[in-house]
Amino acid sequence: MSAPRRGGLAAQLQPRIVLTVAVMAVLMCLATVLGARAILVNQLDRELDTAQKRQQGPGQSDALGLTNPGTRVNTVRGIVLSDGSGLAFTLSDSSTENKPPEATILPTAVQEQLFAVPADGAKHTVRLGDLGEYRVEARDRSQGRVFVGLPMSDINRSLFWLGSFAGSVALVAVIVVSIVTREVVARAVKPLVALTNTADEVTRLELERGAVEVPRVDAPDMPEDSEVTRLSTAFNEMLDRVEGALTAREESEVKLRRFVADASHELRNPLAAIRGYAELADRAPDGTDTSFALGRIGAESQRMSKLVGDLLLLARLDADVRVEPRPVDAVEVVLNSVSDAQAASRDHRWQLDLPDAEVTVLADPDQLHQVVVNLLANARTHTPPGTTVRTSVRTEGTSAVIEVADDGPGIPADVLPRVFERFARADDARAHSSAQSTGLGLAIVRAVVESLGGTATVDSRPSLTRFTVRLPLA
Repeated sequence: MSAPRRGGLAAQLQPRIVLTVAVMAVLMCLATVLGARAILVNQLDRELDTAQKRQQGPGQSDALGLTNPGTRVNTVRGIVLSDGSGLAFTLSDSSTENKPPEATILPTAVQEQLFAVPADGAKHTVRLGDLGEYRVEARDRSQGRVFVGLPMSDINRSLFWLGSFAGSVALVAVIVVSIVTREVVARAVKPLVALTNTADEVTRLELERGAVEVPRVDAPDMPEDSEVTRLSTAFNEMLDRVEGALTAREESEVKLRRFVADASHELRNPLAAIRGYAELADRAPDGTDTSFALGRIGAESQRMSKLVGDLLLLARLDADVRVEPRPVDAVEVVLNSVSDAQAASRDHRWQLDLPDAEVTVLADPDQLHQVVVNLLANARTHTPPGTTVRTSVRTEGTSAVIEVADDGPGIPADVLPRVFERFARADDARAHSSAQSTGLGLAIVRAVVESLGGTATVDSRPSLTRFTVRLPLA
């Protein structure tokens, strides 16, 4: 495992964890040593009480009874008589049941330190010169003030070895924790490092160019409810939405560029025709062609006006400028629209399949009329004379269904998926006749129907093309 990067989360966490463990280890060592010292000192104090009680028995080594058999080696004993004279000595040899220990008189300076211990019933830790630390207790008796002290050398030696052992264990524990935490923390922050690297990679992508492939973060091998897993999942979902938004924007920009190009082409055709007929009328010397030119100028102007009007309507629908829908009888709208289509084209056979009762939908009357008119005009424009166009209205659940079907040649398979797009047939109809449409009729149908909360679909095969519009009932 590589070393944590300086300034990274792992590089910050590991020393703090190790420092915390080290502090806890030191505190545990101190607590262990202090606890052991308290226990050992307490044991020594109980031994000191026993020595004091033994001091009250008849002495065998001096007239004052200061030494008795069975007394611990290096025990310090002393007495200050009522006349102020004193004596203090230490036991240098092991005592036996038959022979009392040999006593060694203490130096004057050590005796003065010993005799300075107050007889307050407490036990005191005193350093007696070269003898080291002693636990001393003084008591007043009939013969004078008696002092008894036991050496603390064994306790200090035991505490030294205990402290050394505890410190060694703590040091090993800190080293082991340092190694383990380096591995554990590095593994724990690995998903976060992957998130950071992915975020850095995303920031370097040229998102302004449209659709790009955004990288993802690998799912960590951790529980699903862990914070890192949830963060990785949320991050990937965010990247999915970003990539989807970029793709949608790219598609929208492509459609916009194609729409602008097609609209420019569609507007250029009537403008070129108007300019050409205007020049023809201007050059006609006798005016014989002027009437024809003016008629064509008027026809192209009307077609261009209709194209501009359709573009403006689509722009308003794209801007989500909605009208307030109100109850409209779909049967009446369809009946009127088919009557108009029949008057405009006697070459087609127009049939109706209408219910006896009203079918009321929530819509705008003018927009609904335009939807039906556009569907009928599409059937009239793209089918040969003699084609039967059947228009029906029915209800299905909470929706009203309006269908316009014809038995014409059908829509080519390559055009069918984009039949509702703007200028979907523009490439096939660059030069329009008076009977040809602007290529925006079906786009207006879908935009209007969706603005009213409905759907518009188409299915087609040879001898049957059916456009279906579904709108919510009032």
